[in-house]
Amino acid sequence: MTQMFYMLAIGHDRSLLMPYQLAILQLSGFNATGAKWSQQDALGYAAAGEVPMLLQQDQVNQVLELPSPNSLLLAADGVSASPAAAVASSSVVKYLLQHWPGTGFSSRQLRLAQQYLVDTLGRKRQSFGAATTIAALHLSAERFVAINAGDSRIWRLRNGQLQQLSEDHDWQNDSAELKQQTGLAQCYRALTSYLAADSEAADFTVAVSDGALQTGDQFVLTTDGVHDLVTPEELAEMFAVADSATALQQLQSLILERGATDNASLLWLRPMANAGEC
Repeated sequence: MTQMFYMLAIGHDRSLLMPYQLAILQLSGFNATGAKWSQQDALGYAAAGEVPMLLQQDQVNQVLELPSPNSLLLAADGVSASPAAAVASSSVVKYLLQHWPGTGFSSRQLRLAQQYLVDTLGRKRQSFGAATTIAALHLSAERFVAINAGDSRIWRLRNGQLQQLSEDHDWQNDSAELKQQTGLAQCYRALTSYLAADSEAADFTVAVSDGALQTGDQFVLTTDGVHDLVTPEELAEMFAVADSATALQQLQSLILERGATDNASLLWLRPMANAGEC
């Protein structure tokens, strides 16, 4: 399922925009019988003056140019234990894209998106409680802001080092004692924060990280279908290659080789090699 919609273009001198390359990977995972999961991840991206895009497909492997500054990247993962999980993730991404003014982004937008779920899906018995994670990255000319709720992640690749900017909101990471342990049962990975179509769930936790951009900074958004199967070290090694399409193919092959047990989605933003040249 592919969705596309438009927003009012905001005027910018395109000669002042630094070109970025955006690599996109989205895969539907497989259950224990080998059947495909329905795609419950949703990806979104926009740049001021451009047409925003929402993706929720069985398979996407694409590299394109995205002008910046003033870009917004979004990754959402519908909570499978909730009803209408795919609708929840796509609704939040669509809302955030449609209501992004073209500059700036804050946690208030996530609060408004959750209220939108309450006002729409929360009014229907079959979709009440529909829930999703969300990871949002906004870039301006000189700064970034990374905001998330849930376990969809935002990473920064700087000088060959991949750093997680987001926080995982689950029982293990919320506990100082459990956070130091490994090999815990899956129940400790249960989410403690997400956007839900329930007015009683308005007080969800949001993590915010921001800072100044440095030359060569790259950013990556992943759902757990990626980072549960591929280590940060492996991701950093793949992102070190010059050709984005090759890196995406390597990552897709690795996820499939390891069983693709969940839907997997990734957005990877990197400055183009000729950025800054006349």
